[in-house]
Amino acid sequence: MPLIQLNEAKKHYCATAFTLTIKPHDFILISGKNGTGKTTLLELILGFKKPDTGIIKKKTLKINYLPEVAALPNEAVVSHYLLTLAKVKRDPFDDGFLHLFQIPLFKKICELSKGNRQKLAILTTLIGKPDLVVLDEPLSGLDDKSITELLDVLKKKKEAGFSFVVSTHQPERLQTLATQLVIL
Repeated sequence: MPLIQLNEAKKHYCATAFTLTIKPHDFILISGKNGTGKTTLLELILGFKKPDTGIIKKKTLKINYLPEVAALPNEAVVSHYLLTLAKVKRDPFDDGFLHLFQIPLFKKICELSKGNRQKLAILTTLIGKPDLVVLDEPLSGLDDKSITELLDVLKKKKEAGFSFVVSTHQPERLQTLATQLVIL
């Protein structure tokens, strides 16, 4: 049974009507130029917006979402922030991913580089046992080494049964994980 089905779902300001089925264990890549509707499609999937026309069918889902620009608590210490999120989401934190990303644990978030902030935001999005993970431009701010590390993490999460919808301007970097490619 699909997690989410969009059938000709459209907003009046968007030129595209979206038809898409998201199934368990999918890894859907969404790509396209600016202004083609990537953000609108994500907002429809997330339920942030309702379509003006068309239909969206969705089960009750637990969705973890990483926006293009993540808001993190600047004064929090990385290790405390991660442990608190793990407690709130009732999920033991997998510190193997933390070591893979080499994020400084005892710094305040405001002291992290842009790349480390992005890696932290990605890790926080993967905590818990969501039915669907939605990532908007997760490669932003990451160097080649970090992208390779992220691919390893996403592959492991996909193998563990996670479902993903990922919007990116660099689909070629994530294509090996994709079960569907949506180009707008």
